[in-house]
Amino acid sequence: MLVLVVNYQIWTVSAPMRSIKFSLSRKSTTGWDAAVHLTEAYLSGDRKADQLLDELPTEFIGDRRAACQSLFLGALRHGHRSKAALKGLLRKKAKPGVEAILLVSGYELLAADAEKHPKIIHHAVERSKQLVNRFEQGFLNAVLRKLPEALAQFDAEAAPAAFYSHPEWLVSHWKREFPQSYLQLLEWDQGIPATYLKIYDDSIQKPAGLEATDWPQFYRITPKLSWKEDLHPLLNRGNAYIKDPSTRLAPALLAPQAGESVLDLCAAPGGKAYDMAHAMTGKGQIVAVDLPGNRIARLEANLSTLRSTDLNCAIIESDLLELEAATFQAQALPIAYDAVMLDAPCSNTGVIQRRTDVKWRLRPKDIAQCAKLQLQLLHSAARFVKAGGRIVYSTCSIEATENSELIEQFLKSKSGQKFELVDTAISLPWKTGHDGAGAFLLCRKA
Repeated sequence: MLVLVVNYQIWTVSAPMRSIKFSLSRKSTTGWDAAVHLTEAYLSGDRKADQLLDELPTEFIGDRRAACQSLFLGALRHGHRSKAALKGLLRKKAKPGVEAILLVSGYELLAADAEKHPKIIHHAVERSKQLVNRFEQGFLNAVLRKLPEALAQFDAEAAPAAFYSHPEWLVSHWKREFPQSYLQLLEWDQGIPATYLKIYDDSIQKPAGLEATDWPQFYRITPKLSWKEDLHPLLNRGNAYIKDPSTRLAPALLAPQAGESVLDLCAAPGGKAYDMAHAMTGKGQIVAVDLPGNRIARLEANLSTLRSTDLNCAIIESDLLELEAATFQAQALPIAYDAVMLDAPCSNTGVIQRRTDVKWRLRPKDIAQCAKLQLQLLHSAARFVKAGGRIVYSTCSIEATENSELIEQFLKSKSGQKFELVDTAISLPWKTGHDGAGAFLLCRKA
């Protein structure tokens, strides 16, 4: 069997501004200080939140790392509300370093009871002495004392964008798309995402601290678990994978069988390949195609745990839009496949709870631009489906533009007329209780 994986990045990443490791190298740096540094770096550049967290020094561990991550992600999760509150308190835009302190403090104030607000403000002013000049310290002191009242002014019904900390354009868009449910969606996005472990072998003894869920093989990870002692052994043996239950939808629709050839497009770091390899009982061929880059190493590491004498896994580093039959022939691989998985790059609007900085990066034009690329990718991927074979198109978006409307557009095209829509799986997170997603099973006519 063969699986092909290709990955695309929607947002580009510029060269780092300054080294996070260098900024946080002092032992006196607290988790709060680190969160401010990361927030400043996020405001000043175009690196994603997870990329900045990956830059934390290796010695930055334990409670310091946990506090940093919680405060940094909290500052971004509630940042639009903090910025809305600050509009009436600032006469001009604050410097990134000062704004970072205000956003981290804004999250702390929102998360705490009113009686704790003076302590939070005092702590922020004291720590700011290590980060900003004397004039800025006085400015912060004055603004922070007015911030609690400013944050409390917003009402969920009257000002949903500010209250639920989303950009105004996105709330207006969702109000049109989901007129009965958009407030539930906004509330969902503001929650703290659970971390799930999928265990592929039901006979494996499960460590204490895993909570069963409504989704077979998925377990919620609790603080009782040790990553080093409980989880890493399972992950390193290929018996488990950290993933959200929404990721089960697309592989379940494709339903690869033992001995089949599978083409998995946009699959790095390899999570869906894991699902498909286990569904095929480790027999067949998997070809993974992805853009050249640092994600290939992670993909190779994951596939290495799946390879066996019965399961052949290959990787092709290529842009799907430039992929040709000769690329496969050069590696003695099939040109057409029984099953093709296209996990397309998307707006990520279904996973904002898990990737809260999507709210900061996404622009109104991005949804339409994603759909344009997605349609090109689907046309390209469809070339590699055998007659009588099948393809699953999937996204982690909840936008009809990127899901059902795009499939309708494809089926009306010349190449799309060779296919028929057989099944669909949609996850709207406020209904399913996990990340949002769309998956569509198309079969090629024999």
